[in-house]
Amino acid sequence: MKVSLKWLRDYVDINQDVNTFADMMTMSGTKAESVEFPGEEIENVVTGKIISIEGHPDAEKLVVTQIDIGSGEPVQIVTGAKNVSEGDYVPVALHGAKLPGGIKIKNGKLRGVASNGMLCSNEELGIDSKYIDERSKDGILLLDEVELGKDIRDVLLLNDAIIEFELTSNRPDCQSMMGMAYEAAATLGVKANIPVPSVKAEIQAPVRIAVEVEDEALCPRYMLREIRDIKICPSPYWMQRRLIEYGMRPINNIVDITNYVMIEYGQPLHAFDADKIESKKILVRRAHEGEKLVTLDDVERELDTDMLLITDGKQPIGIAGVMGGFNTEIDGNTKNIVIESALFDADSIRLTSRRLGLRSEASSKFEKGIDILRAKLAVDRACQLIEELGYGAVCSEVVDTMKSEFVPQVVETTLTKINGLMGTELEASEITAILESLNFGCSLDGDSIKVTVPHYRLDMAIADDVVEEVARIYGYNNIESKAIIAEVTQARKSADRQYEDILKSLAMNNGLTEISTYSFVSPKGLEKSNITDERRNSFLKLLNPLGEETSVMRTSLIPAMLDVMYTNTSRKNEEFAAFEYGNTFFSISEGELPQEVKAMVAAAYGKTEDFFSMKARLEGVLKGLGVKEHEYVPEKTERTFHPGRCANVVADGKKIAVIGEVHPSVLENYGIKKRVYLFEIFIDEVKSVSDTGILYSPIPKYPTVLRDIALVVDRDMYVSEIEKVIRKHGKKLLEEVKLFDIFEGAQIGHDKKSVAYSLKFRASDRTLTDEEINPVIEKILQQLEIECNAKLR
Repeated sequence: MKVSLKWLRDYVDINQDVNTFADMMTMSGTKAESVEFPGEEIENVVTGKIISIEGHPDAEKLVVTQIDIGSGEPVQIVTGAKNVSEGDYVPVALHGAKLPGGIKIKNGKLRGVASNGMLCSNEELGIDSKYIDERSKDGILLLDEVELGKDIRDVLLLNDAIIEFELTSNRPDCQSMMGMAYEAAATLGVKANIPVPSVKAEIQAPVRIAVEVEDEALCPRYMLREIRDIKICPSPYWMQRRLIEYGMRPINNIVDITNYVMIEYGQPLHAFDADKIESKKILVRRAHEGEKLVTLDDVERELDTDMLLITDGKQPIGIAGVMGGFNTEIDGNTKNIVIESALFDADSIRLTSRRLGLRSEASSKFEKGIDILRAKLAVDRACQLIEELGYGAVCSEVVDTMKSEFVPQVVETTLTKINGLMGTELEASEITAILESLNFGCSLDGDSIKVTVPHYRLDMAIADDVVEEVARIYGYNNIESKAIIAEVTQARKSADRQYEDILKSLAMNNGLTEISTYSFVSPKGLEKSNITDERRNSFLKLLNPLGEETSVMRTSLIPAMLDVMYTNTSRKNEEFAAFEYGNTFFSISEGELPQEVKAMVAAAYGKTEDFFSMKARLEGVLKGLGVKEHEYVPEKTERTFHPGRCANVVADGKKIAVIGEVHPSVLENYGIKKRVYLFEIFIDEVKSVSDTGILYSPIPKYPTVLRDIALVVDRDMYVSEIEKVIRKHGKKLLEEVKLFDIFEGAQIGHDKKSVAYSLKFRASDRTLTDEEINPVIEKILQQLEIECNAKLR
């Protein structure tokens, strides 16, 4: 925000030079980004009056003027300007004058005639043409009647400093001169002189236009004041200059007053031509489908039903908080006006402004937030200026839709907390003095303090906000640096994090690369992977997803893993093995929090990959996690996997993992043209059956006895079933069972296979003999024949 130092001094005694003041404001939290001096490049330019004009003897396009500058003899200046006449007041650059751009003026001759200076145009004084009237645009800048010989910087109000402040979004109150005045006063430790607007209201009459608001949530307050017998003319130069310094273009006296008050109080106003509101009613409502409005910028805009409008009960006359309508514009024939001062919902204005691609100074202020009491101050101030400048007569009645009294916010904290967070030892009187300088009310009760927030401080909500206010005005640079007194403790990982680290290390040690994918997935991905109905139908929907591809929370890591497999195959990566560890999410029932379940998925493809290489990885991970006794049970209902190449891993009656080759139809869904092998570990179940305790035993004293057996069994017999029988009947003497060969061939039959095992026997207290081993072997073979239809080969 650009702030005129002269304007600010109307409300605050600022005795510091501008740079010192800017630095002080920065240190108190209102950062000054730059300082400009509009007239700093102008020297020795004064006001003058043209007392005579004569033609140049040797140049038809030049004239010789005599200029009265209020002292001494008239100054002769030759000019080619066509817009000057005798009696005009003009800026005169005298000998030695300096102008913007480094131009220096000295006495000389033009076509043989002495010219002792130069008459200045607006551009030569650094004033943009869009800010001057028509009579000065094609020549010399013509002034109103003014004292002669005065410094042009004082006359044109260029002798000022313009400070540009960087305002944060949480301080909408600083979008006004009043807000900056309060900040400056608190920073300097002085009182802000903020006058309360006073309106004489010479016409004792009601406002002739009624007001109705359909939705008070979108418009909590709507005020209207009527002014009659309006005179439309240019606004005074001092007002125009202040608008220009802020960056706004003067238009006419009424529009300029509404803009001036908006800058002064931060409250947008809008003036309607009252006679153009034929229904004599204003209705604030949402737009109807298909409605259109030509706004003040002469653009027809299509409106939608989310936009808030100002209407005359039948048709729109303004877009609330954004821009007025052309159909009620103030023009040279306007006789009566009504001034709107309202509070509109910030989100509604932001949405409307964005959809229309129309951002105005008013919409910018409404978007950031305005307090509800400012509307009255602003409309009264506008009426006061109209009265004081003689532009019209104000009616006494005020239309106001605000129904309940404003209740200020109270924030409670303690002096101990304030000092504790700041690291200071301020007295209660020092803290209250700082808060009161910011217009906060303070009520002390021992260590407790209740802080009453002024109506315009919408950013104040919690105790920490109060601490921040005290700290910034006290001065961050005044807070002493102190070493932190605290016990230093070693950070420790939680048990879950330690378990995660172990699992990931095991996976990587078994040749798997970690990947990380989004927790947000597409419902179509769940369908493509053919996961179970339970997982497919219990996903959690996002309320505001970025798109369909990220619209639900994942119930399985498998879909994302298969996407990664596809990406690698499509990029000609011949082999790849990866894993992911993370949360899956399940919707339980409405009103309950979703269930989060930890899982791990690993997948691989390549020339050397098959079911058994993947099983080896799974075994390596499970062993490292402390899973000892477990078995592989054939599984044919998991639709993600090939029905004949899938198994559940079961331990202690619980399904702790599933492993298999991905079903060809699933691979086709993903566009994967290689065989993919995959396993999924269910972490909670694995934890429940893990035994990470380490058992120690002495080195065996006695030798082992080895026996090899080769069996012919049915081709579809699972070796796990055979091993189960061997272990069951090998009893305590059997130390290890190891499968070392599988053979299929015509010699043993097309529906048979040969499996060979090495059996290791040992006793802890003696050397075993054949007499002890042979009966055990015979018992094993008998039971294998009974239970597995196995024949010794």
